Amino acid sequence: MTEVTTRPPLSVAGADPWAPERRPVRLPAPAPSAARDAALVGAMVVLAALLRVPTLGRAYWVDEGISVGIASHHLSQIPGLLRLDGSPPLFYMLLHFWVGAFGSTQVSTHVMSLIISLVLVPVAWWCGWRLFGRRVALYAALLAATSPFLNWYATESRMYPLVCGLAMVAVTCSIAAVLYESRLYFAGAVVAFVALLYTHNWSLYLFAVTVAVLLIWAAIRRDRRQARWVLAGAGIVLAAYAPWIPSLLSQVQHTGAPWAIPPSLGDLFSDPASVLGGTLGFLVVPLFAAGAALTWVYRPSRANRTTALLAAIGLGTLLAGWLIAQVKPTWTSRYLAVALGPLLLALAGALGGSWLGRRIIAVAVAMLVTWSVVGSLLPDPNARYAKSNVAAIAAAAGPQLDPGDVVVVTQSEQVAVLAHYLPAGLRYVTPTGPVADPSVVDWRDLVGRLQRANPCRTVAPAIAALPPGAHVLVVNPYRHLGASWTTWARTVNAQVAAVNQLVLRDPGMSEVQSYWEATEPKPYSAVDAALFVRTASPAACS
Repeated sequence: MTEVTTRPPLSVAGADPWAPERRPVRLPAPAPSAARDAALVGAMVVLAALLRVPTLGRAYWVDEGISVGIASHHLSQIPGLLRLDGSPPLFYMLLHFWVGAFGSTQVSTHVMSLIISLVLVPVAWWCGWRLFGRRVALYAALLAATSPFLNWYATESRMYPLVCGLAMVAVTCSIAAVLYESRLYFAGAVVAFVALLYTHNWSLYLFAVTVAVLLIWAAIRRDRRQARWVLAGAGIVLAAYAPWIPSLLSQVQHTGAPWAIPPSLGDLFSDPASVLGGTLGFLVVPLFAAGAALTWVYRPSRANRTTALLAAIGLGTLLAGWLIAQVKPTWTSRYLAVALGPLLLALAGALGGSWLGRRIIAVAVAMLVTWSVVGSLLPDPNARYAKSNVAAIAAAAGPQLDPGDVVVVTQSEQVAVLAHYLPAGLRYVTPTGPVADPSVVDWRDLVGRLQRANPCRTVAPAIAALPPGAHVLVVNPYRHLGASWTTWARTVNAQVAAVNQLVLRDPGMSEVQSYWEATEPKPYSAVDAALFVRTASPAACS
């Protein structure tokens, strides 16, 4: 490696670890045991693959249907379509090229997410090495390889593994740029943050908190030079992100997350715990916290400083998201992916440098791996449809449908995943009316549009236009949606009931068959369906 003269990441003995330093040092050279480390990281990648591959064929749920539907459009259309959805475009553009090369089957698109999640293991090693050294780096890679959150989303066609990886690199480069006064890391931080902001809107919280933490650090150290570099980097990132800001403002105003509710104080603790430890979070997270506290005095001040910066950025991001969600509800555990990367690095830094801390990581990892292996080995009659049974319903009902038949989707957001699995040539209707492009869900002002919708005007005309003998498939949520006291839940569930009453009372409709495939054990986003045939009697709407 080329040696670079930079600011030292460590303070001299007896000096204030937060004080500015100007003594030139060299970046760490590759360790003599690089080959052994590479073998260990490779083994961790294999371990991660073994934990994640069993769910590769799991069927799509709502969000995945939307991802694949948007990505299947022409590249130039994706940014405009995302004004209907609520996300930035980078992941969808990457998925667009992947779908073009390998197809849009669930296994194909899940492989893309799987590869990204496996790449996170050496990425975590690199980040840990840059900030703490090779020993901590191995434990950072181990935490990434066994992360329950990454195991779950590694086989989902969504952006969360990419978000976690970009966040890890962005924060690492930001801190390293300050520690080493390195232009290379400065450029890396800028590029990673720009990519991150174009991947998920919650990245704005991480970006703002990172800038704030580094500025506070500069103020504590009375380092105006560092503050200028932090502000310059932030300015470059915002300038690169500026073209997307009009779309962001439109999304905030018209799409957002209408299903979300303000998180409680308990959510601020329980949801991050589930992200770090999955269903064992109530055991793993206290174990990590106790270990970090017990080993604090045994670590060098330089390691504690870097750990504190990472923890402040990760926890600050969670707190920022929680506070903003009190005003504009957007809180859900999968969005916390943006803070997972810094928190994993903070845990590795806090525990990986001491004998006791490494044992604590080993115990936690053993628990997580055992739980994951046992879960994958136990017989599960509904493993393929754990997130949604739309694929099963479509497989059962699809052969009964012909081109021109109507699919009435009472839960609007299920349209895209149904369109993916059902035969081509069908027409789709939601409570707000006919759907021009069923591969995309229009979230704009959806609650207001549902409140104004009248099924006699939006759904009945499409049914009445069918000739005798044509079929109508009505797809309903398997259970009531959302928290019953919210406007979203009241509105959506009222429309579900209204549409079903319309169909059942229509003398021009006769029920043929009901579908309940894979509803037990209950998937996360379950549906059921009923098939009707158009009779010779005139349609009526009351």
